[in-house]
Amino acid sequence: MAMEEKDLATIRDDILFFIREKQDAKLLNILLSMHPSDIAELIQSLDDDQAQLYLFNLLDAELASNVILELDDFTREKLVEQLGRKRLTALVDEMDSDDATDFLAELSDEVAEEVLKSAEEEGVQEVRQLMKHKEDTAGGLMALEIVTVRDDSTVREAIQEIRKKAEEVEDVYNVYVVDRDGKLVGFLTLKDLILHPGDTPVAKIMHRDVHAVPVTMDQEEVANFARRYDLIAVPVVDEQGRLLGRITIDDIVDVMQEEAEEDIQRMAGLADDEELRETSVIKIARVRLPWLFTGLMGGLISATVLSFYQASLEKVLSLAFFVPVITAMGGNVGIQSSAIVVRGLATGEIDFKDIFKRLVKELKVSFMNGAILALTIFLVVRIGWHEQVGIALLVGGALLTVIFVASLIGTTVPLILKKLNIDPALATGPFITTSNDIVGLFIYLALASQFLEKI
Repeated sequence: MAMEEKDLATIRDDILFFIREKQDAKLLNILLSMHPSDIAELIQSLDDDQAQLYLFNLLDAELASNVILELDDFTREKLVEQLGRKRLTALVDEMDSDDATDFLAELSDEVAEEVLKSAEEEGVQEVRQLMKHKEDTAGGLMALEIVTVRDDSTVREAIQEIRKKAEEVEDVYNVYVVDRDGKLVGFLTLKDLILHPGDTPVAKIMHRDVHAVPVTMDQEEVANFARRYDLIAVPVVDEQGRLLGRITIDDIVDVMQEEAEEDIQRMAGLADDEELRETSVIKIARVRLPWLFTGLMGGLISATVLSFYQASLEKVLSLAFFVPVITAMGGNVGIQSSAIVVRGLATGEIDFKDIFKRLVKELKVSFMNGAILALTIFLVVRIGWHEQVGIALLVGGALLTVIFVASLIGTTVPLILKKLNIDPALATGPFITTSNDIVGLFIYLALASQFLEKI
């Protein structure tokens, strides 16, 4: 059962007391009854770095290897700096190949190489093999620990293979079937093995509709693939279809979280999650400043547009009152449209063959909403503000036009960026709001200028 906040506070007080009193037996008694993720949460809650280290060093290598992977990046980085090479090597030896590869990637090249030289030879070979693949691809995510049998094997031999790999493969979801060339041809579930006699050929009962991903597939596409086919483990194959490894559900969930956080940060105009761990105010400011400059430049351009139409605004001062409404509505509509498209591209629900269909749908929605909002503001300006009908029509018509154009920009820009292999999330946030402010303001004032020339 997961630890609640109240339980954590109580346990933390006891832990701190036992640490001060050096009561290792009592500390271990508490820790061994907890899940690794709860131990990680407990360690993170301790403000004292030495207390964190003391508690972590009480754990045996197997439990410690699970706990350190559950720690947040900031705490793990601090802890690793205080651990000796021997301890780091022991942790790596206990990890699955994919976790060990990710963990070593966080260390300096010098430390990682020292650990690899001291680690078990079999594990080292697996880690070096995985390091050849890009970090954000299927090859970078996969683990090499996997249960396989030949297609000329029997159910009995498949069960024996599971027993043989029991120590190496922590969770067995499927047994993968390969031919003599190592190509993936099917898979068996544990249910298949239990329900059929031992002498049953696996080729007779295996599932041939196996869903595998190429080793070069991007991790976000892997996550979408697993979601689409409801997979808890995804086999990874090379160009010839030979089975290389598998990606398990825990790694897929991590990718989904990572990609979601990355998109949110980009939408906010932030570079990455390094800012959460950064303590230097100067460095944090330097990361945020480029996007703020983008907003500033957009504001200056908007001010320039306003200056061009100064005469029109002076002629009918009330037109200036609606500038915030026009720009705000344009930005809001643009964000809505771009957010829908960005999400659809991320989940695979929107493809380039659907571009025209998606664009037409968004424009229809924006026209319907724009018409309702335009009518509303027309009534407010005409009845509430007692302006002449022409002014009310101008504001309402401008609002409808701006909403329509903002939806067009919000829909097409993410698609264009995706086509250019640029993260579509960049289209939201500062980019869309700034561009729509400028475009919306220009449309409004241009229409106002043309209207005033005719009266």
